[in-house]
Amino acid sequence: MKYAGLFLISLLLFGNCNTINAVNSNDTKAVTQSELEGTYAVTSLYGNDVSEYKLTLIFNPSKKTLSGFAGCNSYSCNYNVEGNSLTTSFPIGTKIHCEETSAVEKDFFKIFSDEKNPKLDGNTLHLINQNDQKIIVAKKIL
Repeated sequence: MKYAGLFLISLLLFGNCNTINAVNSNDTKAVTQSELEGTYAVTSLYGNDVSEYKLTLIFNPSKKTLSGFAGCNSYSCNYNVEGNSLTTSFPIGTKIHCEETSAVEKDFFKIFSDEKNPKLDGNTLHLINQNDQKIIVAKKIL
């Protein structure tokens, strides 16, 4: 009876882990630290097409750094993938003011303040916030 109770508790614990790690779509999968590497061109930011701004995310898993171009300024920060969560430090960057891209950069830099859930669909990266909203869609280019 003692072993049956331990088995049921183990089953519940591991069952919950699988549920937490489950992916919403059959086409996407959760991402590990080593899988999240390379350069991605951001195509969508909070549901808006931002392809014309040439925003990039460059992941370096060996250094755990995320860098890129935010529309006018370059940035860099640390990142970590643990479980289904991608966390980032606040980015450092250049301080150029570009009137035509300031609104996009402001929205882009918001992604660094919240925990994100990264998913891969082939060469497409989806960053999903805690409200299950896609905040970034980016295509791997390198």
